[in-house]
Amino acid sequence: MAGLISIFASILFSNPQKQKLSLEEKFFFNVVGYPDIKKLLSKSIVSKEPIHILLTGPPSSSKTVFLLEMLDSLEDTYYVDAVGASGPGLMQHLFRNDTKYLLIDEIDKMKKSDQAVLLNVMETGILSETKLKNKTRQKKMKLWIFATSNDVERLSGPLRSRFMELHLDEYILEEFIEIARRLLKKQYQLDTAISEKIGYSVWNKMKSKDIRDVIKIAKLVKTSSDVDWLIEVQNKYRKKNSRMT
Repeated sequence: MAGLISIFASILFSNPQKQKLSLEEKFFFNVVGYPDIKKLLSKSIVSKEPIHILLTGPPSSSKTVFLLEMLDSLEDTYYVDAVGASGPGLMQHLFRNDTKYLLIDEIDKMKKSDQAVLLNVMETGILSETKLKNKTRQKKMKLWIFATSNDVERLSGPLRSRFMELHLDEYILEEFIEIARRLLKKQYQLDTAISEKIGYSVWNKMKSKDIRDVIKIAKLVKTSSDVDWLIEVQNKYRKKNSRMT
């Protein structure tokens, strides 16, 4: 009886607006524009067989935002920033967990040996690793891989051929600020004025088009004056020509 009451309550008090959301809106609400890419990614997510998609393009496009949205919306998901990730760490996670969606930011930064492991999973559906004394462990899995890349030429030819490539253009200031507004309201409940100020300041004062810089600032902000101070500190101590993606 308690179970039935719970079901009826969930129906009565559920948000009707949320029920009306399309898959694209559900998964990618904070991404500005790209309705066709949102639709394609949504279809890929719910497909019965694994689909692998590579988002390419210059720094300061929505590549990373797409991955962050999937990380936030999907279960059985693992996110990897290939710049600082280790192959053994990724392998350990995949062997120990039932991962369905693997999200790799900047996959072009992965070592060739790690790229080869991914290729094998994509081709055979088997995760395989050879350890010391020629001991091999294997795991059969269905793995959907969604990745981003600034420089696709650094990927091995066979691995790249396994992906459906989608090229994204650089966004403009207005789009960047709108992404910041949506993302920071959802993740950190920041009001519109502060969120827009962070986006504007990162773009114009830090000279960065990296949405991750927006998130770093947002985590420490409580007031508008905090934004000014944090931007000043970042500019004072940040390395010249730091990485922008």
